[in-house]
Amino acid sequence: MSTITEQTHVPPAMMTKHIVYLLALLAVGCTTPKTSEVVVYADGPVREATVFAPGIISTDTHSEFSPTFSPDGRTIYFPRRAPEEKQQIYVSNFVDGSWTPPTVAAFSTDRDETPYITPDGRRFFFGSERPIPGRPNLGGFDMNVWMMEATPTGWSTPAPLPSPINEVQQEGEQWPTANNNLFFTPDNETYYFTTLQPGAAAIQLFQTTYRQGSFSPPTRITGLFDDPQYAVYSAVVSPDGRYLVFNSYGVPSGAGGEDLFVSRRTAAGWSPAVPLGDKVNSPDEESEPRFSRDGRYFFFTRAENLGNYTYGEWNIMYLDTEALGLDQLFD
Repeated sequence: MSTITEQTHVPPAMMTKHIVYLLALLAVGCTTPKTSEVVVYADGPVREATVFAPGIISTDTHSEFSPTFSPDGRTIYFPRRAPEEKQQIYVSNFVDGSWTPPTVAAFSTDRDETPYITPDGRRFFFGSERPIPGRPNLGGFDMNVWMMEATPTGWSTPAPLPSPINEVQQEGEQWPTANNNLFFTPDNETYYFTTLQPGAAAIQLFQTTYRQGSFSPPTRITGLFDDPQYAVYSAVVSPDGRYLVFNSYGVPSGAGGEDLFVSRRTAAGWSPAVPLGDKVNSPDEESEPRFSRDGRYFFFTRAENLGNYTYGEWNIMYLDTEALGLDQLFD
């Protein structure tokens, strides 16, 4: 699964200064803003998985996935991909109880995906295939994380995150080795991302902290599965910090293909993961878990499994988070 965004060419010297500037800004402020109102996206309870904003956000003719919301919940960014084309990131606003017709975000000019706005609204991360100046990709398909800062006039020019977050592929490496397209934080302090390190059995989840001008060496989050061959990717932490939700492929306890799994935070760390349940997981493909800003709604992406590793278009689905019965899944 992939997306689309804007192509920006910056000379290497200027890019180095830009990265230093962005890293400095990362250290500013770590408080999560409180929204002054509750934003309700449905007329009533959503107890079963439902297509989100059909015909506006989710369509029959394109694939839409991995939404992110502004801190007030009234702006959505999401990737949209037309058949046989690269995906781009689109934006829409919630006005008078409905979403405005989406338009391509101004910064999205290449294959871009997995947008994520930090809880404080100051930073915007997304995955992009655009090349990193001075760090050419020598392998096959590779994506990296780019960041923008909120300014009085909109989002700043995208710039790539430095190593060790972005690691371009070496000669002969192929996707998903070193592929990094999702970078997120539930608290504006600890950042999470998924990637396949060279020689590893599967994509895994890592965390890092920004301190004193640089990111700490990433550490892998372990114990989610007993068998390291099962991937952990497209992860997200619930707004209250209690749950880690991610998707994996071919896990025996799933419903088949791609399914969503959840881990609960404990005093010792993250618990072993369990399937998210049949309100979400099905014989079709489920991916890209997300939460609304207030945690009221849970979002994911579903595509019909057509067999022989072919799938229909991806649609954004949602339901009330309460309907998942997250605590009961661990009983």
